[in-house]
Amino acid sequence: MREIENIFVESMDAFLNEMVPRLGFQRNPIYRGQASDQWKLLPTLFREEVGKTEFKSWAELEGALLLTLKQKSRGELGYDPVTELEWMSIGEHYGLPTRFSTWTENALVALYFATDPHCDDDGVVWRILPGDGELAISHDYEQVPESPRVYTPQKMTPAMLNQKTCYLSHPLPAEDAAPECFEEFFELGNDRLHLARIVIPAAEKEYLRRRLATMGFDSRTLFPGMRGLCGQIREEIYSHTDSFEWVFPGE
Repeated sequence: MREIENIFVESMDAFLNEMVPRLGFQRNPIYRGQASDQWKLLPTLFREEVGKTEFKSWAELEGALLLTLKQKSRGELGYDPVTELEWMSIGEHYGLPTRFSTWTENALVALYFATDPHCDDDGVVWRILPGDGELAISHDYEQVPESPRVYTPQKMTPAMLNQKTCYLSHPLPAEDAAPECFEEFFELGNDRLHLARIVIPAAEKEYLRRRLATMGFDSRTLFPGMRGLCGQIREEIYSHTDSFEWVFPGE
């Protein structure tokens, strides 16, 4: 059984050392930041309770969600998506439960989400290193894969572009079986990839979040528009110090 690598970092320098360069063609490291190290790697669809719906399987539930999205959203989008993957990425981005989990090619974007100061747990940045190009889905692949694959949509919102968004597709459970988190799939699988869990201590979250802001990774940048502006204003009320001695000696 494969083991997940556990890495503990307490400084920005230590985290930067864990940022891996491109490994080759179609072999980009991807990252996912989560505010709590207690949360599993599950897509939004698997957080639903299929047994409480009228549908008999995860596939039926997913199909009903996507069909309704297609029927009701065309006037909202301004264009017609072509493939199921496009529809799924749109749904995931705007909050529809899908088999996709959201990742990024930029480790600092993932660190931003892992350092959410409103969660008291340690944060975590998950990192996947692909051993070959098979993990990536080509843009003309119109079928949703049955094994974990990474999809980068052709059409992106400004937020998706700034966050360097990509999506990991998770296999659907059989019928109404309990969902399997990606950690379990990785440990029992044989795909050529490496999974690491980079733990961010809760005590360092606020400091790291401020450091990220000085590097241009803040709410206003990652969420262009009013959502990002309001988020930045909310964060700024906590960014203060009672001592300026390091700037104004003698005060």
